[in-house]
Amino acid sequence: MLVRFCVGKPSAVTFDIGVFQMRPPSISRLRNLPLRFCAGLGLIALGACTASDQVEMGPQAFLGVATPGGLELPPQLSVLLDAGFTAPPAKVPPGEEGFTELEGEVIRELAREIVAFSHESRDSGLRMWGRVSGFPAAVATADWVADRYREAGLQHVEVQRYEPDADMWWPDEWEVRLLGNPELEGGSEDVTLHSAVPARGTEIAGGTLTAPVVFVGDVGDFSDVDVTGKIAVQRRKPTSGAASQRTPIREGAAELFDRGAVAVLNYVDQPGNMHVRDFSGCAHCFNIGGADGAFITSVAERAAAEGHADDVRVRLTLDASMRSGLTAQNVVGIVPGDSDEVVVVNAHLDGWYSASGDNADGLAVQIAMARHFAKAENRQPRTLVFVASGGHHSTGLNGPQNFVGMNPELAGEAVLVLNLEHPAQYLVDPGSFEVQRTEQPLGWGITNLAPFLIELTDRGVERYGMRLRPEYSTGVPGDLGRYSPLGVPRVQGIHAAPLYHTTGDVFESISVEGLERAARFHTFFVKGVAAASTEQIQP
Repeated sequence: MLVRFCVGKPSAVTFDIGVFQMRPPSISRLRNLPLRFCAGLGLIALGACTASDQVEMGPQAFLGVATPGGLELPPQLSVLLDAGFTAPPAKVPPGEEGFTELEGEVIRELAREIVAFSHESRDSGLRMWGRVSGFPAAVATADWVADRYREAGLQHVEVQRYEPDADMWWPDEWEVRLLGNPELEGGSEDVTLHSAVPARGTEIAGGTLTAPVVFVGDVGDFSDVDVTGKIAVQRRKPTSGAASQRTPIREGAAELFDRGAVAVLNYVDQPGNMHVRDFSGCAHCFNIGGADGAFITSVAERAAAEGHADDVRVRLTLDASMRSGLTAQNVVGIVPGDSDEVVVVNAHLDGWYSASGDNADGLAVQIAMARHFAKAENRQPRTLVFVASGGHHSTGLNGPQNFVGMNPELAGEAVLVLNLEHPAQYLVDPGSFEVQRTEQPLGWGITNLAPFLIELTDRGVERYGMRLRPEYSTGVPGDLGRYSPLGVPRVQGIHAAPLYHTTGDVFESISVEGLERAARFHTFFVKGVAAASTEQIQP
């Protein structure tokens, strides 16, 4: 069964839409919502809603175009899975029933606690919130992980603080505001686009820029409208994972700047009104969510049709700076084996917004694995080193690089590095936003494609039902790149789904069954590597 998070007319505290229930924070909050909208903080699926749907009339209009009325912020609804919506259960082979530390419900509670650190960041008032290395929520997460490692029985547990090797761009305050004009027909009070997020590296001289706004169409199919001296809006409807859209959006912005645009709004055409942190590095750019994007493009098109194109103006404000002196943390714990040779198991602890699928699920699975291997009966032929790394999302604070530099003896004994990244998020189709009863398939990378490691992976997939794409590759994007100086095989599964780096990456998007599948599969893989010969691992 599939579902769309399209909320109908308010009638009670809980909206039951079949597979999911959506429960507002309060009745008073509901009264401020339009009668119909597509929720931004959650999974989206079947039904009539799309990002470009017309939101019903809010408390005001601009040139007769309805605003996303009443949404002081993108919707912050809690999405509750109905009891009838579950993925297929994880396979539990005979003899593994006693591995209760690897059960999905147990791991989900770990993930819930990890996500809570992000919410503390949000509630503290940070606009660019999350478990971001260099800021308090990531520190608290690291301390919490260290406590879990110690409780599990890992040895030599350390929170290793490290210094930056580069400054980090950071926005403190910003706003994208469509300016009212009393001379325009149909009403035109100021409208703030609350989903707006400045793209990394954006600078505005003097902190403020005001210019007419123009819609140029879809990335790769721009109209020939004049953008000189204007703020151009380019639309991109992701048809695959968010990471694959970075280059087209960046190239589209570059073309618009070459044509004379003074700034670009990246309209990410997805349901709801999500904050989108991705799509950086395109100079003077802001990302805007679906509802805001549909609104501003409709206004720009109507203004152009009625001869008011230069009278509809947007004001961009930004207070951003390069932060220096930030510090981050790795957490390291050791499970001794029968030899000093090491298998490293990495999972990054930081993330944007709730960061549930990137990477609370991976970190929670890693802690469950640490609990399993710390038991005396599960001692392995090789030593296991667990690293909860920082700086995955923070310039100059890369955790794996610092782990290698700060632990030369441990790192020097490594025979393989396994990274846990995004292992258990529900499958969400990036085009339709349909949610299916399974997890996102992971792209599985093995840097040396050793036959033994391929065969071990295949056996694990068959044994536990882990969702991997059928073709394995040598590509291991992300944290494993900074382990490359070790000269050993690096292995991971990874995906970049529609909720990646958005406020839609909520706790409820994580599959309990997927957590267990991932934990049992990766535990099996580590056991195989720990017992294998060096020639098998690196022929």
